[in-house]
Amino acid sequence: MNPVAPLRSPVAMLTALALLCGTLAIVLALSTPASALTRHGTFTLTPASGTVAAGPVSLTAAGPCPTPADAAKPYVKGVLALVNPGDPTLTAPLAEVVPGGPLGTTPISGALGAPGTGFGTLQERLREIVPSGPMDGRYELRLFCETADAETRAEYFSQLIEVTGDDWAAVGQQATNLTVSTDSALPPAGRPFPVRAEVQPATAAGTVTFLTLDSNGEPVELGTKELVDGKAEVTATMPDTVNLDMAVLAQFTPADPAAYTAASYLAVFTAGPATTPTPTGTPTGEPTATGTPTGTPTGEPTDGPTDEPTDGPTDEPAPADSTGPTPTATDTDSTGGSGTSGGTDTSGGSGGDSGSGSTGGTTTHGGNGSLAATGSTAASAALGSLALCLLGAAAVIQTRRRKGGARP
Repeated sequence: MNPVAPLRSPVAMLTALALLCGTLAIVLALSTPASALTRHGTFTLTPASGTVAAGPVSLTAAGPCPTPADAAKPYVKGVLALVNPGDPTLTAPLAEVVPGGPLGTTPISGALGAPGTGFGTLQERLREIVPSGPMDGRYELRLFCETADAETRAEYFSQLIEVTGDDWAAVGQQATNLTVSTDSALPPAGRPFPVRAEVQPATAAGTVTFLTLDSNGEPVELGTKELVDGKAEVTATMPDTVNLDMAVLAQFTPADPAAYTAASYLAVFTAGPATTPTPTGTPTGEPTATGTPTGTPTGEPTDGPTDEPTDGPTDEPAPADSTGPTPTATDTDSTGGSGTSGGTDTSGGSGGDSGSGSTGGTTTHGGNGSLAATGSTAASAALGSLALCLLGAAAVIQTRRRKGGARP
C-alpha cells in the first residue's frame, strides 16, 4: 500500500479527519438497521425553475417504481425529499405525490401535495441546511417510492437543482450514488479480501480512490481504480485481531464533473475468525493398516546371549524381524474455524449514501423529520457526527474539482 500525501497537505488532513470521525460515528450507530438505496433514474419538475419560496408544483418520474420486496406491500405514492449535501443519508420530505395508476406499471406523476405534518417547503428545508446567509449551491432532490405504511424508502429517482439567491432551477448534471461492499459479512482476520465500489448511474465514468487507516492512525491509499460498468475493486487486508474494525473510505471522482457529481462512502468491516484449509484426503473412522510383516515371529528367541562381547561394533546394524504389521493411517477428520459468509449490500455504510458498508457495517437512510434534527437516539447523534465528518471528504472533492475548473 502506498501512503498518501503528508498530513501537512489540506487534502490529506481533511481525508484523515473524515476517516477518523466517520469511524467514531459508525461505532455509535452500530444498532442502526441497514438500508440499501437504489437509484432508478431521473424525474422532471414542473415548472423547471422558480422561486425557493414557491418551489416546484408537479413532477414526473422517468420510469415506474420497481417491484417491491413484499408483494403484499406495494408502492402507492411518491415522496419528494431534499438531500443534505453534507451527508446524503439525511433527507427531509417536501411533499407527497399520489399517482393516478399502479406504480409498478406507470411512473409516479402528478401534483405535489401541500406540506403537512413532517413535511416542509423547499425554502424551509434549505434553511435547515443553511440557517443564515446565501443558500446558493446545488442540491439533490430525490423522489422515493413509498408504501402505504411509509416504511424505509430505498428506491428513488434523482434530480439536481441549482439555487441562486431566491431562485432555483433544474440542471442537467446528475447526482451519483456510491456504495461499498465485499463478499463476506466478516472477512477473515489477517486475510486479503475484495472491496468493491458501485456507482449509480452505471453510465458515470471516472475513478474511485480507496483509503483506510494504518495501525498508527495514518491515512493510507489502497488504490485508485477506473470504473468499469459502474464498478471498481481493490484488495485490502483485514487486521490480525478478530472483531477489530477496519474503515474504508471510497471517493468517486467523475471524468466529466459537469455531467455527474462526485461522491463519498465510508464502509466499516469487522474481522471474523481466520479460516482453516479443508483436508484434501478422505477421512475414515479407523486407521487402515497397509504394512506387510517382513518376518515370521516365533515364541522363543533362536539364539541365547553370548558370554563375551564381540571385539567391536559391526559396520552395519543387523536388521531385526518385525513382530507385527506397521499401520499407516489415512487423513482423519479435523475441525477448523471458518469465516462467516454473508450477502453484500451498501451503506451504509456509509453513500451517494454514506455510512458503513453494506456488508460488515451499516448504511443508514434518514426518513421523516427535519435535516436539523432527525430523531433523538444515539444513532441519530452518530448520523450527525458522520455528516460533519463527511463534509471533510466533500471538501476534498470540491477542492479538486475547483482546481480543474469545474463548477460546484
